[in-house]
Amino acid sequence: MKQITRWNNWPSDDEVQYLSDKANGLFHYAATVVQWIEGQIFQYGTASRKRVFEKFTQMGIGQLEDLYRLILMSFENIDGPAQDADWRASQLRGFQHVVGTILVLDEPLTIHQIIALTADIPEDDFDVANFLQRFCSVLIPGTTTSFEEATPQMHKSFRDYIMDGHAPEEFCVLTGHAHLVTARSCLEVIVKAGSQSDVVLKYSVHHWHEHLRKAVEGSTTWEDERMWNLFEQVVDEGIVNVWHTKPWVVFLNVATAGWGLLKVR
Repeated sequence: MKQITRWNNWPSDDEVQYLSDKANGLFHYAATVVQWIEGQIFQYGTASRKRVFEKFTQMGIGQLEDLYRLILMSFENIDGPAQDADWRASQLRGFQHVVGTILVLDEPLTIHQIIALTADIPEDDFDVANFLQRFCSVLIPGTTTSFEEATPQMHKSFRDYIMDGHAPEEFCVLTGHAHLVTARSCLEVIVKAGSQSDVVLKYSVHHWHEHLRKAVEGSTTWEDERMWNLFEQVVDEGIVNVWHTKPWVVFLNVATAGWGLLKVR
């Protein structure tokens, strides 16, 4: 009973009206706000009741970019100096990797499958599942499906905000780099095929070389020892049997990527 009482009369009618005025008729804005508030309540409890509305006083009416910036800053506030520079760097790398992967996927995957695909991100550095849960408001707004079975449906306005240079530089996703980390994740799945779900392995087999080609076409170059080690492993006879599919397509994409790398050296 005490738990219920703590939330009596919250939000107030005035606060609900305030949110409605801010949304200015934009359903996506309203849906995103509600899910973000829900996430803040889940994370901070009653301590978030006043804070979430204070944050909205800083935003213009119906301004999605202001809302997206607020969501990003609640994840990692880059406006001030980092208390732990290594922690901030790992959080931003994780953001770039996971959001970038979602943005460049050639086929839709569920949250559960995305977690499996990005399993190459060290758990001690970045908790992918926790991150995706925190970013539900922009990744799967309004869904009634269970979290892990939901398929991210990123609104075009957020996609444009992240990819077209409107977001703070630390959060901007470069398409070429996103394809590169996705290609690397796919290769990791192939090398460790026994521990991954069939859907994720199938995706990785069919698309790793396409992501690699698109990474180079996106002017991405790399000095990534792990990537080269993965290349050596995937040509092992036992692993080739796993990913052997349309070899001429694989050859064409890899050759195109290789030629692109040679041209920029």
